[in-house]
Amino acid sequence: MDAILEIENLNIRNAYGQSLVHHSRFSLESGKTYCLLGESGSGKTLTSKAILGMLPADLHMTGDIMLRGYKLNRLTEKDWRKIRGKRIGAIFQHPEQALHPSIPIGRQFSDLMRSHLPISRHEAEKQAEKMLGQVLLKDSAHVMKSYSHELSGGMNQRVMIAMALCLKPEVVIADEPTSALDVTTQAEVISLLHHLISDLHMSMLFITHDVLLASYLADTIGVMRDGKIIEQGSTERVLRQPEHEYTQQLCRYRSQRFLSKGGVSPRASSSTAVQRN
Repeated sequence: MDAILEIENLNIRNAYGQSLVHHSRFSLESGKTYCLLGESGSGKTLTSKAILGMLPADLHMTGDIMLRGYKLNRLTEKDWRKIRGKRIGAIFQHPEQALHPSIPIGRQFSDLMRSHLPISRHEAEKQAEKMLGQVLLKDSAHVMKSYSHELSGGMNQRVMIAMALCLKPEVVIADEPTSALDVTTQAEVISLLHHLISDLHMSMLFITHDVLLASYLADTIGVMRDGKIIEQGSTERVLRQPEHEYTQQLCRYRSQRFLSKGGVSPRASSSTAVQRN
């Protein structure tokens, strides 16, 4: 398959010259999910911010980030506003920080759609309400009128998923999207995300420290440690025949955690699960 997103020799340094991401190289194939797997501070989120053109001003990046061969790292901020949301969607770890607390969900949703599509506010709101239904928010009309603080963490994350997918971007970046949720809600949201990405034929870069989630979602895994991708390959190969000692440790932890949970994985949660408040 053709690569839709390619990262070549990505390096990120801070203002003191300290290297935070070293010579990262990976590609995401069309219709597939690539998982960056590693502990906190390994460079996963910095990599995702570089891809989205959202690195802090005090960090310096070199290397190439290409979307269908087009170099994103050469874009101006004006150009980026045409890419984010439309061609690359993003689902963040803390939706309550990404959603505006003083603007109703429906207005935020319709503003996003109208910033990329030549449609009326009424049509945007109709499409937004339909998309909220697709992420299994039962009373989507009520959600449209609500503020983020009036919704549960799981409901806000479903809103974020709906907003990230509504414009049918080519690539979706999901950065630890369920780590702030309880275990049951996490399983439901991950199952929902998995099915929607598959049904809409999108490509996803999934970022996590959780080996179980990586094993469930990913076609390919890149294991990241101390700013370096130390091992990558098909999910089956990396998790069944890990070559690096650190990956082996992660896989042992995965086995222990799986057994401690009685063999329960996100697959056990139906994508038709009832919304939780």
